[in-house]
Amino acid sequence: MLRHTFCTRCAEAGLDIKVLQMIMGHSDISITMNIYNHVDAARVQNEMKKLENVM
Repeated sequence: MLRHTFCTRCAEAGLDIKVLQMIMGHSDISITMNIYNHVDAARVQNEMKKLENVM
């Protein structure tokens, strides 16, 4: 459970997904992306705010 929480929190914090893949020892990026990288409404909202500075 701690492994899952660690990986999820790293993804939420914006750690480069390829770096996270290496840290976790996943041979395939899809494991990191599909199991540990969760999206919720707050995360979507934060990402959309980043676009305000671009547009």
